[in-house]
Amino acid sequence: MTRSYVALVLVWITAGTLSMAADSAKSAGDAYLDQLQGTWLMEGTVRGKPVRYTAEGRRVLQGGFLRLAMKGGDSKPAYEADVYIGFDAKANDYIVHWLDRFGAAGARVVAQGERQGERLVVTFPYVEGAFRDTFTWQPESKSWTLLLESKDGDTWSNFASYTLVPIRPESRRLD
Repeated sequence: MTRSYVALVLVWITAGTLSMAADSAKSAGDAYLDQLQGTWLMEGTVRGKPVRYTAEGRRVLQGGFLRLAMKGGDSKPAYEADVYIGFDAKANDYIVHWLDRFGAAGARVVAQGERQGERLVVTFPYVEGAFRDTFTWQPESKSWTLLLESKDGDTWSNFASYTLVPIRPESRRLD
C-alpha cells in the first residue's frame, strides 16, 4: 500500500468516527423531547368538554423529529393528530408541525418556540388568531401537561388542556 492510500483510509475512518459521535451526542433540547417517547393516556378538556385520547411519542425521520400521534379511544375517533416536534440546535429553538383531521389549511402554519426549564412554549401564528401550546414535563411524576390557548385580540384564553400519563404495560386497554 502506498502512503497516500493509507492516509486516505485514516482520514475516511476519522471522519466517519467524528460523524457518528456528532450524531450520537444528544443536545439538551433533544433529550427534553425524548421524555415524550412512549405510550400515553391523554385526558383533559377541549372547549370545556372532557376528552380522552391515547398518544404515542416516538422518534421519526432518522431522529430529526419526535412524533406525538394522538387518537381518540374508539375505532372511529372524533379527533386524530400527528404533532411533529423538532429541536434546531443552531437556532436554539423548537419547530412544531401540527397535522390533524382538519387537513391542509391548518398545516400551513408552523409553530416556533423556546424552552425554559421543563416548559416548552410554541406559538402558531394563524391568520384567524394565534395559538400557543405549552408542553410541561413533570419529572417527579414522569408525566406531561399540555395547554393550548387561543388568542383573540390581546387576550389569551384556554382552548384545551391535557395531562399525559404513561400507560403501564398491565393497563394498556382503555375500555
